Amino acid sequence: MHNEFLIPDGVETLIVALCADYSRRAEVICNRTAPYNVIMEYRFLNYRIMNAAIEAAGPHDAMLYIQDIGGNIGYASSDAFHISERTYKRRKKEVKYNIARRLSLI
Repeated sequence: MHNEFLIPDGVETLIVALCADYSRRAEVICNRTAPYNVIMEYRFLNYRIMNAAIEAAGPHDAMLYIQDIGGNIGYASSDAFHISERTYKRRKKEVKYNIARRLSLI
């Protein structure tokens, strides 16, 4: 296992939770159903998460990885049929690491 993408367990759990909540935050941002300061915090989180995913996986697969991380979905259940299993797993680790780095968690 490569040490370059190792993340502490607590941080990884937080990243999974943030990815799982990505769509709800996006809906609140679009519908403006929260106070302004909450919407700004949601924008900050979603912006950082999406940019980290794009940086690691590219713009076409970024949302796929965010959904898979948030839903604890593995390669067998993923919609990533166009990616090899080895590449999928490596990129998924890289996306998690980038999210942690972009949110200053590591």
